[in-house]
Amino acid sequence: MVKKSKELTPIQRMLKAMAYLKPDRVPVLFFPEFDLMADLAGKKVKEYLSDVDLQIETGEKFKERFPDAYCAVSIYQPYAVAQALGCKLMEPEDLIPSVIERALKSPEDIRKFKVPESAWDVPGTRDWLEKIEYSLESGIKPSGTGEFGPVEIAGLIYGYDKLLFHIVKKPELIHELLKKCTEFVIQFQKEWIELIGGYSTIILIADHASGFMNKKLIDEFFAPYHTKVCAELKPLTGAMFYHSENRSDHFLHEIGNWGYSMFHGQEWGDHRRAKEIVSNLENKFALVGQVPGRDVMLVEPNDEIVKQKIIENIEIYAPGSGYILSTGGGINRGTPFKRLDMMIELAKTHGTYKTKNKLLSPEEQ
Repeated sequence: MVKKSKELTPIQRMLKAMAYLKPDRVPVLFFPEFDLMADLAGKKVKEYLSDVDLQIETGEKFKERFPDAYCAVSIYQPYAVAQALGCKLMEPEDLIPSVIERALKSPEDIRKFKVPESAWDVPGTRDWLEKIEYSLESGIKPSGTGEFGPVEIAGLIYGYDKLLFHIVKKPELIHELLKKCTEFVIQFQKEWIELIGGYSTIILIADHASGFMNKKLIDEFFAPYHTKVCAELKPLTGAMFYHSENRSDHFLHEIGNWGYSMFHGQEWGDHRRAKEIVSNLENKFALVGQVPGRDVMLVEPNDEIVKQKIIENIEIYAPGSGYILSTGGGINRGTPFKRLDMMIELAKTHGTYKTKNKLLSPEEQ
């Protein structure tokens, strides 16, 4: 009699995949966007983001709806660090807020720019950290922490156009800005992690600016600062998680060297080549995502095409482990929940391992 193996939890599957071990099946990870969560709660986005109890309640509701996926729900103020560093945020009723006014207007502003010693010293982020502190009274600890990376923060507070222009024309000035942004990103994360008990399951660093840079610029203006972030924060987490929805084929082989153990994206270049590159690295990391959240999961009218796209990603990336099935970005507002159910079911039918390096076909089951 063949003994049936124990079914793993979503987090156990993720940990096995990250370690390139064989989980019972391909893990599934969901990152719901704030406007989707507001719709689930039946509220406008502004009201949803201002109500910590509602965010906690809705996060638990989402996790209960998708128990077979790791649901990375969060309590968070979008663009918190940009706000702390002086940017003005828009305040729409039913959209996710973003930066409406840059903190720095000129090179001279960068030279005079002083980073706050603590996020608790800045009204916007202090208010948000107090909400996190209050939320802990519920007994529900956040699954992780996260923010934009130092280069994206620099783009938000100075403007991407000026950032990229002065990378070429005034590189020493941009290094000065990036050092200051890196310092505060690290400080902000440490304060957040201390608040939730001194350890974060996952630290997500989102930095799309790498997609606007060639390899030479990445080596000088991107990699050193992300390496610094990872070195400082890695002792405080189970996994450093890098996210970018922009193109990444030109630096994919470097991500593990920076200190990340997971990479979430959807522009890796040739699929099979990307899998081969990452699997053969000395500093391996898990690939997460690749199923386009907007163009496939949200707007593709044909469910059969959605199904085939999900199966394609499982069959290419899952063999050998090191892959977590997910949308390439956050789950967009309006995405039919039946398509998230489809992703989970296809992970069960097409993502079960026969051996570490080979999937068990549905016919064999």
